[in-house]
Amino acid sequence: MNASIITLTPAQLHFDWGTDGLVLWIEELDGADSLAGQMHEVMDRIAFAIELQTGWDHRTDGDTLHPLYGYRLLLRDASGRWNAIRTDETGHFAGIVPLEEMDYEVAYEKVMWLE
Repeated sequence: MNASIITLTPAQLHFDWGTDGLVLWIEELDGADSLAGQMHEVMDRIAFAIELQTGWDHRTDGDTLHPLYGYRLLLRDASGRWNAIRTDETGHFAGIVPLEEMDYEVAYEKVMWLE
């Protein structure tokens, strides 16, 4: 009997991000359109970077919220279209809402009105 072992690993994450204090934007850089399927990992990496910048660890302070809580989140996918990222009450990934928008300013306005 011949056996094969197949190891599946997710695609490497290639993205850029930034924030103006209200909206946090994420832009896919590799064109593979793979970020949406790995959004939990993407958001964890961004949360960690925010904690490094602020010197704060939300995991050790039970009275604080997730670092991404309160931000409106935008994802620019490989096609150049903007999507809203929904989070749950704790600030963790809950889904993606296609905004069908190429213009950042219009997507920004749309994400501010999403509930």
